[in-house]
Amino acid sequence: MRARISRHLGPVLTAPPRAVAPPSFDDALEVDRVLPGRGPFLGPGPADAFGVEVPPEFNGRDYVVFLLRVAAEIEHSLMAQYLFAAYSLGGPNVPAERAADVRAWQETILGVAKEEMGHLITVQNLLTVLGAPRQFDRDDYPYVSPLYPFGFRLEPLTLDSLATYVCAESPAQWDDDEARRIKERAQATTGEVVNRVGELFDQLIGLMDRPNVVPDSAFQARTVPFQASWDEWGRGYREGQRGAEAMSILDLPAPELVILRAGSRAEALTALRAVAEQGEGFETPPDENDSHFRRFLTVYRALEALGDGLGDVVRPLARNPTTGDVDGGDAEDPDTPTTLTHPEARLWAHLFNVRYRKLLTNLAHAFELADDPSDATTLTPRGALIHRTFSEMYNLRAISGLLVRLPASADDPDGPRAGPTFQMPYTPALPSAESDRWRLHRDLLDASGRLIAALRAVLLDGDGPDYLAALQQWDDIERGHVEQLVAAPTPAPVP
Repeated sequence: MRARISRHLGPVLTAPPRAVAPPSFDDALEVDRVLPGRGPFLGPGPADAFGVEVPPEFNGRDYVVFLLRVAAEIEHSLMAQYLFAAYSLGGPNVPAERAADVRAWQETILGVAKEEMGHLITVQNLLTVLGAPRQFDRDDYPYVSPLYPFGFRLEPLTLDSLATYVCAESPAQWDDDEARRIKERAQATTGEVVNRVGELFDQLIGLMDRPNVVPDSAFQARTVPFQASWDEWGRGYREGQRGAEAMSILDLPAPELVILRAGSRAEALTALRAVAEQGEGFETPPDENDSHFRRFLTVYRALEALGDGLGDVVRPLARNPTTGDVDGGDAEDPDTPTTLTHPEARLWAHLFNVRYRKLLTNLAHAFELADDPSDATTLTPRGALIHRTFSEMYNLRAISGLLVRLPASADDPDGPRAGPTFQMPYTPALPSAESDRWRLHRDLLDASGRLIAALRAVLLDGDGPDYLAALQQWDDIERGHVEQLVAAPTPAPVP
C-alpha cells in the first residue's frame, strides 16, 4: 500500500477483533463500551469507543476524513471486483438445466456491486458534510493493502475468490464450523487473514460518535444540497423498480441502494450504520435478510455443491486484463496482469476504460453542482450527469458482454477470454472551473468517438456494429448539451 497511507493505519490495524456484536442500524452505539487489551498507538490522544486513538499527525476530524477516503477506495475496489466476477459467469458451456441458476447467481452478484456503488456515493456525502475532498480514486492491480479486505485483483469467479468475498462482508460474530472452513479457504487463497470491511466502519462509527474527537462544528449542514440524494440516485432501485422483470423471474430481491445525506452527526452515524448493516447484516433470519454477506454465502453454498461442474458455468477469463504492456511476470501468480493483445479485444478494452472514466467523471461532477428541488420539470446539468452515470453503467455491462467472448491473446484464439479492464484514469480529479469540467466531458466524448470509429472499421457483423451505432448517436446528443454548457457563463463560486 502507498506508504503515505499505511503509516497512519496503526490504530485500526492493531485493534484486536471485538468480542461483541456490531452496533445495530436501529440502536445507538454504546459509546462508553471500551474493550480491554487495547494498547495506545502513539498516544495520548482522543480515543473512540473501542479504544482506537487518533495518530499524532491528525486531529479527530482529519483522521475521520482519512479513514472515509480509505473506505471510499475499498467500496470502489469491491464494486469493480464483484462486477468482473459476475461477468465471468455464463458462457456456451453452461448446461441447459443450470441456465436459470447461473443467471440468478450472476444477478445476485451484480446486485451487490450496484449496492457497493451506493455505499461509495454515501461515503462521498460524508466527506462532503465534513468539508473534505471527495475520493473516487483507487489503485490498479496488482495491489495489496493492509486495510483492504484482500489484494485487489480481477479474476473469474471461483470458490476461492468467493470465499474471500464472503469473509470480507462477514459480521464479527460469524464463527461456526462453516465459517472456519470458509475463512481457512480464503486465507489459503490470499496468504493472509481476510479483513472484514465492517471493522473499518465500526471504527468510523466509534470515532464520529465522540464530540471530543469530531466536534459538532465539523458537520456542515450547508453542504446538503451538494450531496447525492436517494431521490436522485436510488429511486429506481427501491423494491425492484430497476431491473424488476429479471429479478422477479429469478425470484431474487432487487438491489436497493443505500444513499443517505448527512447534515449533522446523527445523520452521519445513521448513514454509516446503514452501509455497515447492508454489508454484514447477521441477526435477521436468513430468509428475511438480503445483506451482502448472506447473498454471497448463498451463492458460495450453491457453487460448492456443483463440485467439478463449476468449470462449466464460469468463463475462462484472463486474470487482471490490461491494455498496458506487461513485461515478464509469473503466469501462475494470480496478481500478474494479462496484456490484451487480440486487436479487437484491445480496442474494446480501451473503449471500456474511456466509458469507465466517463462514469467516474459524471459521478464526481454531480457533487460540484447543487440540487435544485424547486425545478422538477427541467433536466438540470446535475440531473443530466446523474442520468448519464446510469447510462454508463449499462455501457460497461454491454462492452463487458462483448469482451468476455473475445480471446485475450492474438496468438491463442482458443485460450482465455478477455474481460473488462476497469483501469483507472491517470487522475479522477476535476478542473476547478465549471466550463473546464464540461470541456473534460467533451474530451472524453472525442476519445470515445475515435475508438468507436476504429472499431466500426474492423467489425463486420455480430452485436458490435449495432451497439456502436447507437452509442455514437447518444454521444452526439450529449455533445450538443455539453457544447452549450462549455459556452455558458460560469456561475459564481459558492460562499
